[in-house]
Amino acid sequence: MNKSLRDWRVWGALAGLLLLPAVPALAAQDEHERAEAAFGDKDAFEEGEGREESWQIEQRQLWFERTRDLRANPDAGRERAGAVQKLQLDRRSKDPQLQLTGETWGPIGPSSMSMTDWIMGRVAGRINAITPVPGNEDTVYIGSAAGGVWKTTNAGASWTPIFDQVGTLPVGAVTLDPNNVNTVWVGTGDKNGGGCAGYFGQGVFVSTDAGATWNARNGSGANTMPLSIVNAVAVQPTDSNVILAGGAGTCSATGTLSGAGVFRSADGGATWTRVLSTNVEDIVFVPGTNTVYAGLINTGVSKSTDGGATWTNVSTGLNAAGSRLRLAMSPSDSNTLYALQGARLYRTTDGGANWSQTNTGACEGQCTYNLTVSVHPTDPATILLGTIRHFRSTNGGTTLTAMTSSWGTSQKVHQDTHVVRYSASNPNRFWVGTDGGIWRSDDGGLSYVNMNANLNITQFYDIAVHPNDVNIVFGGAQDNGSSGRRTSLQWGLTFASGDGFMNVVDPSNPSRVFQTSYPSSNLPSIMRSEANGSLGSYEMVPRAGLTASSTFPWVTPLAAAGNLLFTSSNTLYRMPTNGSSWTAVSPNMGSAASVVTPQLIGVLMPTYVGTSGGRIYFSPDASIPTPTFTNVTGDYPGGIVSDVAMDPTNAQRVFITRSGFGASRLYRSTTGGTTWAAVGTGLPNVPANSVAIDPLNTNRVFVATDIAVYESTDGGDNFTAFSAGLPLGVVVMDLEIDDVPHVLTAGTYSRGAWRVVLSTSAANAPPTPDFTVATNDLTATFTSSAIDFDGSVTGYSWNFGDGSPASTQPNPVHTYAAYGAFTATLTVTDNGGANASFSRVVRLFAPPVPLTNGVTIAGQSAAQNDELRYTLVVPPGATNLSFVTTGAAGEDADMTVLLNDDVVCESAGATANETCTIPNPPAAGTYFISVLAYTALTNQAMTGTYTAPDRIFGNGFEP
Repeated sequence: MNKSLRDWRVWGALAGLLLLPAVPALAAQDEHERAEAAFGDKDAFEEGEGREESWQIEQRQLWFERTRDLRANPDAGRERAGAVQKLQLDRRSKDPQLQLTGETWGPIGPSSMSMTDWIMGRVAGRINAITPVPGNEDTVYIGSAAGGVWKTTNAGASWTPIFDQVGTLPVGAVTLDPNNVNTVWVGTGDKNGGGCAGYFGQGVFVSTDAGATWNARNGSGANTMPLSIVNAVAVQPTDSNVILAGGAGTCSATGTLSGAGVFRSADGGATWTRVLSTNVEDIVFVPGTNTVYAGLINTGVSKSTDGGATWTNVSTGLNAAGSRLRLAMSPSDSNTLYALQGARLYRTTDGGANWSQTNTGACEGQCTYNLTVSVHPTDPATILLGTIRHFRSTNGGTTLTAMTSSWGTSQKVHQDTHVVRYSASNPNRFWVGTDGGIWRSDDGGLSYVNMNANLNITQFYDIAVHPNDVNIVFGGAQDNGSSGRRTSLQWGLTFASGDGFMNVVDPSNPSRVFQTSYPSSNLPSIMRSEANGSLGSYEMVPRAGLTASSTFPWVTPLAAAGNLLFTSSNTLYRMPTNGSSWTAVSPNMGSAASVVTPQLIGVLMPTYVGTSGGRIYFSPDASIPTPTFTNVTGDYPGGIVSDVAMDPTNAQRVFITRSGFGASRLYRSTTGGTTWAAVGTGLPNVPANSVAIDPLNTNRVFVATDIAVYESTDGGDNFTAFSAGLPLGVVVMDLEIDDVPHVLTAGTYSRGAWRVVLSTSAANAPPTPDFTVATNDLTATFTSSAIDFDGSVTGYSWNFGDGSPASTQPNPVHTYAAYGAFTATLTVTDNGGANASFSRVVRLFAPPVPLTNGVTIAGQSAAQNDELRYTLVVPPGATNLSFVTTGAAGEDADMTVLLNDDVVCESAGATANETCTIPNPPAAGTYFISVLAYTALTNQAMTGTYTAPDRIFGNGFEP
């Protein structure tokens, strides 16, 4: 196992934006450690592969804009809004027909994602707004970055999506009318999408029935509220007809956001007037009055005493220069406000007449991405502040204390904090919203409740479906790495990285799985698992044979056919799926490849490559030693090629999708690319992202777009909406289709993965085995979660991996004879006689070895991935507590120290020598020490040391 890929130790990367924070004043780790946490690869960082988070933010934004050519289409937002309106009308007639045939989409998760033993618990996606209902804080609304508005009425035990039929899913603000909590205002658009990437937003919407129904409130004509990225909505406490909405503007012809400002309506959103011309993130009314404050980015704080009709700048003493400014008011003293501008924190106690700077290092990093502040309900001097982690101050921001530990298994809350929200009535309660979802504390931050439950707000770039089992799906997501599922709506982490991208299951050996992350050093980062994609099983695929190039794109293409794997910059590379070296097999194609599609037809492997420059290349057989790739762009008019689909029996018949506006989004060739015909009547004028051909009826073609899935039954000539069950306007990035069972699976960039059963399969699909195991000393309790797609599981056979007889019980209990690691295998049989098997490693650990103060235990050994475990009892009054483990050269171990199940220290170097020093005074109690073997350990030693308290003079000279 490669140390660089220790998945469960490097969740710090899952923000996707963690490397080298710009202002590390609050950081608990130095830059080297932080970069290592993000990449999970010390060696790679030492070779210069670390990148600042600004690069990742920029690349994500540029990827989204370029793949849609948004900077050349200033009307993209209006085009998309119009397309969604037409889709809504079309679905009113088409959805009932699809429901009658049973072709309705259903979600397959992630219904949040399992983090194994991480203290933070399950992880969802990025949260932009948290709004509890005053007087009933079991009811909470959240606004997600791309997955709409969700509501809980049971304090987060479960959630319901309530914005799915509006037509836009990115949410920047959720506000309750202070005079009627059943009236909910929502501002759409995602400020962290960046620039024109925020083109999804469609202004503001209101519900007067607690989210059951919604109506747009954006005015019309000269009285329109034109913002596509709305960061704040505020309702005047003395008049619910007065609404203020502010945000970043709309995408202009120059490819930048313009028209930012604050708009005011005095008639409940029927008409609007611009009252400020600056981007704003927070608009705050003084309770019970028409006095309101706005935090204006790069300008300062403005105040209005007439409900926002006129404004006065109140920024004396406040340096507002910068790209972010967050504003919060004290609920118990409306004259006390805080302004957070990057790393600078300001406070006013006189309603904005004068500001004083209380902290110059108030940002742990990524100040342009994650920034938020909230004030305690009864103490104006106590605040919560969020950047990467969330912090608390009890002295007006002068000092800040981290509320959760740095990157590692002891994180109580996912990092990259976008929202902190104090309760209005309970001083000990607050909520935290991050890149990983939502958490709540009811005891002032001592402990946290994970509220992610069934939130399905994952932004997938790509998915892959197991070639023999449609229940097994892998995905790569923005902010939340790579994950997979077998039988549950709750997915599991497979590979920890910032963003996860492409996914491939080896068709020649499906236990081999590939997933990718950020390119580094102008080379792709491709990971390979030989163990069904399970967590901790990934190794970096060697880069030998690849030529470093800036043309390896952010989402680097990856595809497999037969036993060959392909990736590409402006040159296509190939290697065996079990190989260690790449071979260039194409000429320079002029620009980066955007999609690679090989397909095994008989003994040949016809392969198409589409590029970001609008070219198309074809080889009749990419599997031969020296394949020939020919430019077959022909009369294709240009534009980024987002996907290619070949007829499963005829490589000369091929479809390509175009990611852009204006020209056709679908082209068809029946001559292997020598000529292309624009087809797809009925497809909307929005980017098309994927195309799939039904293998059981090749005249049936499906296209995924930025608003929906569409279907053709006449070979691609004409299309109608095929989105019954999907959220209206959902961005569908990828389509995968299977014949047995006959299923179409979609990966969305907002709401996880979905699938629809196309018809009853002619053949029986095998069952999907899966199980969990709980251990207690030598006894293991096995629980099957096997399912069968088209029938039922009727038989079980358990091999416990220790030579004992097999069990046929569904959920057996087995006692092993010795400690160690055993590979248990479950084989299940369905009612059609098909069977399948799945294995997991069961680890049984011997009781921990008690340590004696200062005494070394030497000569310890452990197999790779096993643990050496110890305990040390530390008495009250002890000082200078430390733990040291040493081992042989060339071996590698990591050490974790826990007290009362809380991690108090982690040491993860590149050798078998690790040290943990516990700050004075250490808490008394029994410390648990785990030494994890990243390689086999042959001669490991462990020492725990503390300075014992002075028993004689501990109480001075008193008797």
